[in-house]
Amino acid sequence: MAKRIEDQFAADTELLGLKLLSGQESSLLAAYGALREMVKTMGADYPFEAEPAHVFLPLGAAEHRS
Repeated sequence: MAKRIEDQFAADTELLGLKLLSGQESSLLAAYGALREMVKTMGADYPFEAEPAHVFLPLGAAEHRS
């Protein structure tokens, strides 16, 4: 399960074009894993994968999408 979370975190980070600062990956990975487990355990109003991507776009990313 941990390997799958790490793989999904890496894929989502790359997909969203996020550039992590040194030392951020471990804490963000832990938070990402905790959030995934919480949604799995308690559920959510929407599927986790359905979160609107625009919420997570890095600043300035919209300018490069034309």
